[in-house]
Amino acid sequence: MGNIVLKITALIFGIALWFLVISQKDFQLSVEVPLNFVKMPETMAIASKPPHTLHITVEGRSWDLIRLQQTIRDPKQNSIAMVVDMQQAELGATRIHLDGKNFVAAGFPDIHFVEPENQLLFVDLDIDTRITRNVPIKSVATFNAAQGYLIADNPQVSPEEIVVSGARNALTRIIDIPTDSAYFDTLRESQAFTVPLDFSTLPAFVRPSDSLVTISIDIQKMASKTYSDIPVNLIGFFDRNVYSLQPTKLSVEITGGNIALDSITASNIEILMEFNRFAIEDADSLAPTVKLSLPAHINREMSIKAIQLKPEKVTLLKKEEKPVTKADSLEEVVP
Repeated sequence: MGNIVLKITALIFGIALWFLVISQKDFQLSVEVPLNFVKMPETMAIASKPPHTLHITVEGRSWDLIRLQQTIRDPKQNSIAMVVDMQQAELGATRIHLDGKNFVAAGFPDIHFVEPENQLLFVDLDIDTRITRNVPIKSVATFNAAQGYLIADNPQVSPEEIVVSGARNALTRIIDIPTDSAYFDTLRESQAFTVPLDFSTLPAFVRPSDSLVTISIDIQKMASKTYSDIPVNLIGFFDRNVYSLQPTKLSVEITGGNIALDSITASNIEILMEFNRFAIEDADSLAPTVKLSLPAHINREMSIKAIQLKPEKVTLLKKEEKPVTKADSLEEVVP
């Protein structure tokens, strides 16, 4: 029993001694750290696309390296990086050599940057004048109304544009900024949605003034409304004493959003029939054209789904000319 205790004790002391020796020795570790640019003059901006991270080699005690590696794996960490001071930057292309002065590792004073052998670590930059401009927002979100409802107008994005700041060459290439491709289904009422912007296509080092927009959707319930006794206007060059239409009035049934239909009265509806169409199409009965003069706030293409005439067609009538008799001729010449 005593031998087992001695063996366990010796093993523990051996492991402790090994850890003590290891902890006193310096090791090297290859890690990937962010590349940060600081103190850039307000009148300048980076126009090129430098890497976001760099592979570097660091040296330190084993425990420090283990803790450093765990810290780097945290996506929220920003204390370990290669940092480039841009306070003395000048316009144009430049190459910046990176060394131990650029390595920052807060909380790890005993870990040091190791200069690569037989090569230099550097980053190429293109510095341009900083400008700001307003860029339109493009909605790529998808909205679908529930069955029995419709989207009565185009989605309204607010704000319609945002201010972006960056290098002149970079900003002139931006046409618009899309929203996230969000999907909203089975909508039954008008509402506003907050949608993030998609910055994945923006050039590097462009600063948007906002990251969210509001998209308002006009949802209306489908309905039908009938407008009776709307007169049919026969238009064109013809003898009005000879030609006429039958019937002279029609009913118009309009299907669309209920709010849009409430804005429409009989005075907004005009039924037109072109006289020449009867000869061109060689028909006695044709469907006339319905003209809607809608209020400016109604999107006809989206809020009006169908227009039906009752009856669907009108007939062109021609009065028969009365034959001229001998007595009629005498009446015309005898006073």
